[in-house]
Parts: sequence; structure tokens; C-alpha cells
Amino acid sequence: MNVVSDSFESPYVEPGVVEREETCGDDCVFTAVRRGSQSLTSWYDARLADSGLRATMYRLLSQVESGPPSNISTLAERLGLDRSTLGRNLRVLERAGLVGLRPASDERARLVDLTDRGRHALAVAAPLWARANADLRASLGARADHLLDILSALPPNDV
Repeated sequence: MNVVSDSFESPYVEPGVVEREETCGDDCVFTAVRRGSQSLTSWYDARLADSGLRATMYRLLSQVESGPPSNISTLAERLGLDRSTLGRNLRVLERAGLVGLRPASDERARLVDLTDRGRHALAVAAPLWARANADLRASLGARADHLLDILSALPPNDV
């Protein structure tokens, strides 16, 4: 029985048998990657503070800037986010005046554009981001490339 849903049956565990051989502790890949992700987010947030952007905002804005105007579905795919998460993030950026949403030729879709304020925010943040990235690479040394290799080998986010 699952604590979330009485109707859930795991194909991996015999009904009525509870096994907990592996916990989500220090040797758990998920825990280590999440901890690392949170640490890196804090690292970049601290270094971007003078720009007024957070790392998540910078990543999204730079993706909007890097290509032609994209609809939300295309942008979500490029970022590896689901549409609802991207929509919430875009609303924050829109309220801050950093992006604008406009109807696409297909009236059901909306295109995401940077505003002048968004372009300015990116221009201020870009050298801070570059410096943070260079500092982190210097701190990690050769392990930085190894880390990128490992992370790129993770399964895609298409489950």
C-alpha cells in the first residue's frame, strides 16, 4: 500500500512487503545531485546579486535572447522544463518587466520576447555570470570537465 494512494501497487515490491534497503542519504545519487544543484544555484545567485537577477532568471532570459522568438512549448523544451513551471517563471519575469508575451500567428500560442529592461538586465548580469563560471571552473580544476561529462550522461528529461 502506498501512503499517497491506496490503489497504487508497485511492480517492484511484493504487496504487503516493505523493504528499505537503500535510504536517500549521503550515498544516494539523487540526494547528492540535488544538494549539488542547490549549492550551485546559491553560488550563482550570490555572484549575480548586484544585477538583481537570480540564476534561474538569468538562465531563462539568456535562452529567450539566444534564439528567435519562441512559443512557451518550444522554450520549455529547450530549457528542459514542463510548460506549467515555465509559465510560472515567465509570469515572474513579466511582472518584473523583463519579458513580454504576445500572440503568435497561431492564436492559441504566445511568443516570449525580451523587453528593453530584460536586455539591460542580461547585459549587466552577463559579466557577473561569466566571472562566476570562471571562478567555479578554477575552483574545480579538471574536475569541472569531468562533472560536465557525468551530468551530460544523465538520462534525458522525457519520462
